Amino acid sequence: MLSEKGFSLIEVLISLTILSVSVIGISQFFNQANQISAGNNNKLVATNLARMTLERLQNDYAAYEIKASPQTYDKNQCTSSNCRDLYETMINNNKYETIITVISQQDEETSIKLFPVKVTIHYKSNQKDQVTFVEGYVKNVK
Repeated sequence: MLSEKGFSLIEVLISLTILSVSVIGISQFFNQANQISAGNNNKLVATNLARMTLERLQNDYAAYEIKASPQTYDKNQCTSSNCRDLYETMINNNKYETIITVISQQDEETSIKLFPVKVTIHYKSNQKDQVTFVEGYVKNVK
């Protein structure tokens, strides 16, 4: 006759199996949430870097060795190492590359001495190439 004072071995094994399947499912959820969070953090850093670069351009675009004529600039156009450092940044062990595109001016932009600029940041997030950009205007001091 069976005793009703405890669990049988089969009941314990079944409950452990159910528990382990549940834990594996929940742990995969946390792993995926962590990857999404890291990707969002990288995008936030890239967006802030693009905004900061645009702000620096508005204060002193000569440091980036760009001109008010339509062209794309990256670290390869730099003649000094200080300039190259502005186009390539390492943050949180992730490399962010900056590309600055000076866009063609409209007549009204030329008359008020502004030239449109697009700052593009290339980076890797979760082993995928990602891009974010910011557009704005820079005052032509010449």
